[in-house]
Amino acid sequence: MFSNPNENDYVMIETRLFFYRSYMKRKGILLLIIIYISFIALGLPDALLGSSWNLVRVDLSTSLGTLGIMTVIVYIMSILSTFNAPRLLRFLQTRKIVFVSIVFTGISLIVMSRVDTFYQMLFFAIPLGMGAGAIDVSLNHYLAVNYKAQHMNYLHSFYGIGVTLGPTIMAFTLRENSWRLGYVIVGSILLVISVIILFSFPMWKNETEEEREDQHTHITLKEILKTKGSVLSILIFLFYVHIESLGGVWIASYFFIEKNVSYATAALFTTAFFLMFTLGRLLSGVLSIKVNPNTLIKIGEVFMLCAGLLMLIQTSSLWFYFAIVGLFGLGAAPIYPNMMFMNSKNFEKRKLSKMMSLQMAIGYMGFGLLTPLAGLIFDLTTISIYPYFIIGVGVILIFLTRMFMKKIA
Repeated sequence: MFSNPNENDYVMIETRLFFYRSYMKRKGILLLIIIYISFIALGLPDALLGSSWNLVRVDLSTSLGTLGIMTVIVYIMSILSTFNAPRLLRFLQTRKIVFVSIVFTGISLIVMSRVDTFYQMLFFAIPLGMGAGAIDVSLNHYLAVNYKAQHMNYLHSFYGIGVTLGPTIMAFTLRENSWRLGYVIVGSILLVISVIILFSFPMWKNETEEEREDQHTHITLKEILKTKGSVLSILIFLFYVHIESLGGVWIASYFFIEKNVSYATAALFTTAFFLMFTLGRLLSGVLSIKVNPNTLIKIGEVFMLCAGLLMLIQTSSLWFYFAIVGLFGLGAAPIYPNMMFMNSKNFEKRKLSKMMSLQMAIGYMGFGLLTPLAGLIFDLTTISIYPYFIIGVGVILIFLTRMFMKKIA
């Protein structure tokens, strides 16, 4: 005759739990979107300099090879920031590191648009590099700990969106014969993203001091290097980042000098590389649900090698070269995120933060040392040898990857 109050209470509790879970799920998805937007901020500045350098070097009265010096400064600061990121993450929550880093990067780009000499530009490259390194490690680690494998691939596809959008904006401003406006636009976008991050603070996981100490415990470099497969893994990151940066930094100059295209068309080759790079990472995220990440890595390396070989073919068709550059970008896409994801399978959790920071730091050396060295060689000889660099590094990567996978099997 009378309803059981306990049953009513149970129904009410279940209803509240349902709405709470729905709210938390929506909150998690919204935060994930904001994290992806943050990774756009990491990619936006990366290809700006390479795509605009043909005009920048004329405006600042400097040589082709000084792009390598600029790259060294940016990536030395990125290496220092990346290597020390686990220490920062022990003392500061991820959200604060990401916010401050994006603000620094945005302001640096806007100030760089006002320089009159190459050496002034070098000075403001310091905070640019520091910001990039801190964003990279903190967000990669946050996703590795709190989200799934496909989310890592999608995260890096948003880097691709940023690194595609950057030279696209620059190609537009170069039509007006202005590289400075491109820097102002990109810097302003970064500051807007930093405001979004600031307002999203309540959505981020509250990382307690104990959690931060546990996840970012101090591990010596000697212990990391003694870990099975660690050295080969680090070398893969070194040469992978180098070959990716050969696409991002030098491809516009190669086609401008060797194929006599315009400033804007040369910048579009950089855009084509990163457009296919972005689409490749989105595709990699979908495929990673069914295809083994190691297989995706191998396929990507073969694609890059094929692109280098096809670039040796002489033709008057720009569309043919755009297709080759697209293949190059597609091949570069799956390697970094899938190597990052496989860290959680290949190495102990307590070593994960240090391992990732070391991989990224050495990877930045591929961009900050090997790529400028390539620029020096191009300056002393000719940039026509560019395809041979892609072929050589592609072969090295395939060899290292095969050795690494045998080692950890």
